[in-house]
Amino acid sequence: MADRPVPFIQVDPKTNKLVVDPKGKQVLESIRGSVGVCSVAGVYRTGKSYILNQLAGRDSGFGVGSSVQACTKGIWLWGAPIERRGSSAAAAGAPDYVLLLDTEGLQSLCQTEGHDAKIFCLAILLSSFFLYNSEKAINSAAIDQLSLVAQLTKKIRVHAAGNGGGGSDAAELAEVMPSFLWLLRDFQLELEDEQGRPISPDAYLEQSLRAQPGSSAAVQEQNGTRAAIRDLFPRRSCVTLRHPTLGTKLPDSALKQLPAIDKLHPAFRDGVIDLKQRVFGEIRAKAVGGAAATGPMLLGLAEAFVRAVNEGAVPTISTAWQAVLTIECQKALDQAAAIFRAKLSGAAEAEPVAGEAEWAAAVAAARDEALKRFQSVSVGEGRAAFEEKLEAAMRDEQARAEQVRAAKSEAVCARVAASLGARLEAGARSGAPSELAPLLEQTLSDYLAQSHGPAQQAGLKQLVASARGAVEATLERARRDAEERAKEDLRRASAEHAMALQAAKAETAAAAAAA
Repeated sequence: MADRPVPFIQVDPKTNKLVVDPKGKQVLESIRGSVGVCSVAGVYRTGKSYILNQLAGRDSGFGVGSSVQACTKGIWLWGAPIERRGSSAAAAGAPDYVLLLDTEGLQSLCQTEGHDAKIFCLAILLSSFFLYNSEKAINSAAIDQLSLVAQLTKKIRVHAAGNGGGGSDAAELAEVMPSFLWLLRDFQLELEDEQGRPISPDAYLEQSLRAQPGSSAAVQEQNGTRAAIRDLFPRRSCVTLRHPTLGTKLPDSALKQLPAIDKLHPAFRDGVIDLKQRVFGEIRAKAVGGAAATGPMLLGLAEAFVRAVNEGAVPTISTAWQAVLTIECQKALDQAAAIFRAKLSGAAEAEPVAGEAEWAAAVAAARDEALKRFQSVSVGEGRAAFEEKLEAAMRDEQARAEQVRAAKSEAVCARVAASLGARLEAGARSGAPSELAPLLEQTLSDYLAQSHGPAQQAGLKQLVASARGAVEATLERARRDAEERAKEDLRRASAEHAMALQAAKAETAAAAAAA
């Protein structure tokens, strides 16, 4: 992955529409673990990119500058996700990877409020941790700069509206909003309450978000922004950073291009370290409905939200998320089915053909591996419907594989039965009848050793037919041999009898002559 910023969401100069850049797509598609997304937003030229570089552990990377033109255009992504998996500091719900997003500065000279609203809205929608960067103090001007927050209830919808109406209410949106951290740069005020007691930056934030007295339109609008921040961001906090160069020997020109952080004021340096620990300690995986997003899932959300913004529609979080879940479940189904198909095809084509017990074990192993892959990739409540589809696909694939295995077994068993049957018949013709029984036993043993699979019994029947013929031929040959032996014995007995009669006659004649 690129160890540098890459464009994520940009403006197409030909259409003037927002697009997801291929370079950002490539980064997100490669991330398989859960992702937490930290976006940094704020008025242009307030040092957003510098803070992001520090979060990335770099002194440079995201563009920084000193002119009146905004350096960052659209939304940029740090190209090397920061791995948190296995971190000892990782808390429950912590992501495997942290993504850093740099957003185009608000109120830049070359952009309209409408463009600012789109970028701000997309950054909020895609984040699990939203860092708003501003200078010095939370005053009326700072509240005015965050007036876009008050528009979020009109510009974002949690659930699809049946009547095509506007956005969601604040309570509904608050459940899906990211954690909010207000970073105050160059802060030099004493953190005290009205009674002069020390307070924390978080308490200062809460104090600044209270409704202020007044009936003017400006005060009412600012109070609306304050209320929106309170309502939409229940998980909110504040961090202050002192000026980086005041109290050091660095010249004023150093602000145009800040040197390495170890050259800056120790309090600023310690504050940045504390900020990093806070961000990485509190960030959670981007999730909707309890399901954590991976890189490809975040990409799916970004594409859905960009499409809605370009069409002038109100981005609907649940609809976009459901589309992402459907894509992930289909991906899980396809991967699991492919695993089952490959495993079973290999078992069906194996030599020798698998026996019944071996085949049952192969089917069970393929099924277990496919289901494990499906469970590891699929997300959301709709996974059950896709698991049913997977079961159906596995049944179909098993039936196909069994047909292949049966055909292979039939060919093997028929060949073995024919070969052994021919050997048996030849042996029966040439051997002695007494050799038939051992020959039959050896033939059966050889067949069982060489034949496998579901056609083994059919092949055995073929072999039995050959054996029957061999037995019958042997018996017929034995009968003929017995007949020949009987005839020979009869001929021999007749000859012996004739010879005995002739001898007797000769003896009688001799006796008569002597008398």
